[in-house]
Amino acid sequence: MRIAKGPYNIFSDRGIVFLLWDWQDERRYTFHLFVTRETSTGWANMHGVSEYRAVLRDEIMGILASRGFTDIRWLFPSESGFYQPIVIAKASG
Repeated sequence: MRIAKGPYNIFSDRGIVFLLWDWQDERRYTFHLFVTRETSTGWANMHGVSEYRAVLRDEIMGILASRGFTDIRWLFPSESGFYQPIVIAKASG
């Protein structure tokens, strides 16, 4: 399934950036970044692609704990003002 995701950005110098995600299954997706800008010779298009896998919060906590991190906690957007959760942990040593 292909899903167009926003928000997209329109540049004042006549261009647009947008994302598409092609989900492979519940946790893996192909990420497409498209950039279209007007240049002096016409329109220029760029496309980048990468594969991603969603990692669950419990998995991240387990990885950090197994590497010796302590006091692992999460800040959520309502606390931090950032649009994604943030993990905070203390390194051992």
